Amino acid sequence: MKREYPGENPRTTELDSLVGDDEEMPIAVFEDGEDFHALFGRCPHTNGAMGLGWIEEGEAVCPLHHWRFKLSSGRCTTVRGESLHRFRSEVRDGEVWVEV
Repeated sequence: MKREYPGENPRTTELDSLVGDDEEMPIAVFEDGEDFHALFGRCPHTNGAMGLGWIEEGEAVCPLHHWRFKLSSGRCTTVRGESLHRFRSEVRDGEVWVEV
């Protein structure tokens, strides 16, 4: 099921998006300059909340153990082969919309 979710516009935030049968999926939205990026909201290392992390040099940093993920692709630069799913997103009328 595809659904678009309107979010706020802070630098990082965590959203719980409904995805079919009332299941929730955590999504972290990052503001990098004028660009917004939506990544899966949990780090594959120890399930850290990515929406509580920060951005350094175009990468989202997990707040627990500082694993880093490219905002442009979701690819982990800390451990080869790991990644976060990257969702399509866009800004409409001042709101960030994420396609799930």
